[in-house]
Amino acid sequence: MATYSLNKFAQPDILKKIKDENLLQFLSPYTSYLEERGVKPKVNGSAQIDYDLLCRILMQPTEGIPPDMVDALFFVHEVADDEMYDELLEMAKTGNVTVPADASPADLAVMLWLKDPELIKKPHAEAMMMKPKRFLSFQSSKGKGKKPLLSSGNISKLEGLMDVWFEQHKRGKGCKVLPFDMEDKEGKVYFLVRHGMPFKREGKIEDGETGSVFYRPEFHDVVVYDIEANELQVFNKSDGKKERAMYLSAFGQVFFNDAEYFPDDDKYTLQPLLDDGVNSLACVDIDGLAEVRLTGVQLLFRGTFSDRTIFRSKDIFKSLESRKRDFPDYGNLVEASFQVKFDGSSKPRTVTIKTPNIAKFDRKEDAHVIETWMKARGFIKPQEMVTDEDNDSDVAVEYASEAAVA
Repeated sequence: MATYSLNKFAQPDILKKIKDENLLQFLSPYTSYLEERGVKPKVNGSAQIDYDLLCRILMQPTEGIPPDMVDALFFVHEVADDEMYDELLEMAKTGNVTVPADASPADLAVMLWLKDPELIKKPHAEAMMMKPKRFLSFQSSKGKGKKPLLSSGNISKLEGLMDVWFEQHKRGKGCKVLPFDMEDKEGKVYFLVRHGMPFKREGKIEDGETGSVFYRPEFHDVVVYDIEANELQVFNKSDGKKERAMYLSAFGQVFFNDAEYFPDDDKYTLQPLLDDGVNSLACVDIDGLAEVRLTGVQLLFRGTFSDRTIFRSKDIFKSLESRKRDFPDYGNLVEASFQVKFDGSSKPRTVTIKTPNIAKFDRKEDAHVIETWMKARGFIKPQEMVTDEDNDSDVAVEYASEAAVA
């Protein structure tokens, strides 16, 4: 069970902004749990709710808290904010929710949840997916990409496989996967993965008394499947290799019946900078790009001290030319940064390639155009295609069952 920080939602002043009938209806599915904790989710004789007791319970959830209650509290408290009010009004318009003139953000958030939880879940998840910018990419060589079947059964199977790993690695059960089909716009499918992390205990001071809080932190990871490239792009906040390997195995098994569908192979190379020099930055043939400049490189020297040399410039190739110097060919070229100017944009944006599998973009929506350029110039390694006949899917699936719990 994942326990989330509910301190924003669990405040008397916020709870009191929610109309009694809405708050009671919101809490009604969790009557048993609340009564066990000493709260009766109903108005007492003076038509008042015991807000202080309710807040204490929300601030100190126990292992028995219903997962559905966690979801409800999490999403509502995330959007119950003055800055979100206009967006909440748009959500209400989409869901045909009548909004009273005196509705507060918290009140409106609860009304939206009661009408349809998806009115809040999807916009929130989309906002979360916009935040990560550093993905590791794993391209499959097993035929052409295909759109994954986003059935409820497949999503449940995916959550089940990942829950086995999360529980065995002390992260708790109850992960949630929210898929978003962006095939028409980007040719990709996004998956927001919400899961817990190992329990933490921290000190606290309450009413002048010291104590401790025991809770399970929450992480949001993002997994993207690029249909055309037939690759899985993974952003896992912990950056753990074992966790990332679990994602590759689980997604391959569920959607392609092959746990080894996405191998942990190198994707990016910076060799074109050495072989083609400034010509590797050409972009006249790429729709949407106006200019690409190399602004930074990092060279690694193997050895005891892992020495590195870093070059930064507004334009490295022009700087070298002005000083009559060649591009550095010593050390191992492991990272490069580019300033990319898009058509119709006055300011360039930064793109960073870090071999073997990391690409970082200023904006998520830049990825498709940038990777088109990378492929054209050779920064993305070509994959050797393997036909279905070359693979033994039975062996791969059996391996997945073991890998999923490793």
